[in-house]
Amino acid sequence: MNKKTVWVATAVLALAASAASANSLTFQNVTFGTTDLGGGELQLTIDNALNANGDWTGIKYLEAFSLNDVGTFTSASLTGFTFNPGGLSNGSSTGCDSSASPGFACFLSTGGPTALTNSMVFDVFFSGGTPDFSLPHLKVDFWATDSQTKSTGNLLSMDIPGSSPPTSVPEPATLGLFGLGLTAVGFARRRRSV
Repeated sequence: MNKKTVWVATAVLALAASAASANSLTFQNVTFGTTDLGGGELQLTIDNALNANGDWTGIKYLEAFSLNDVGTFTSASLTGFTFNPGGLSNGSSTGCDSSASPGFACFLSTGGPTALTNSMVFDVFFSGGTPDFSLPHLKVDFWATDSQTKSTGNLLSMDIPGSSPPTSVPEPATLGLFGLGLTAVGFARRRRSV
């Protein structure tokens, strides 16, 4: 293998190694996932919510959710939600509680609760400070109807664990570059043996 081929293979492998880390938790048949997309962006996924069981049976809406244990930040944003630098209310009322400890990021659905689907993706952007998404703590406020005054069932309030160290999840572009690099190595070897 020549030096150029080795350099291309090394660069592709380095890109693959820098993939995002992901965490996952399943509770009452609903799966929550978080992925650190870099640059202060955390992706939250909620899957299978319409098939929830336990005291979440029949949920149809997401009113609010909060994240904490995400490092330091000065502000956060999420399209379709209002950011509040507090935690989620304790379930006796709805929405965000601005009196909660610092370091919490609460997001209240704007224009009424958000209808649930079985595959939801939320891209949360944190700015300022030093975000750390290795073990985020999540609370959720689910509703069965769109006009409730308190949560349906459990608020969750759990860490979303990853493996130790967090599982590496290559993004599609990274996988494509990795495949291209392996193809280049294969052509170089074939050309050398001819």
